[in-house]
Amino acid sequence: MLLGEPECTGGCCGFLSVFVQRFGDIVQWSDWEVPSGEAAPPEFHFDADQYYAEVDRASADQADQWWKYT
Repeated sequence: MLLGEPECTGGCCGFLSVFVQRFGDIVQWSDWEVPSGEAAPPEFHFDADQYYAEVDRASADQADQWWKYT
């Protein structure tokens, strides 16, 4: 699922991306791509039920969806 996309590319001014995977009850963020010279964040793990509840809540928020890419 692509949630957002920068106006420029990694070859331009850089971007931040992460690989999101679900393993049973856990959602994992890993394999970060960061702008040149920046340190990559660590892996993050989230409870899958809480994670998807928050994604649903944010997706339903019609007041401010500038971040959403569909």
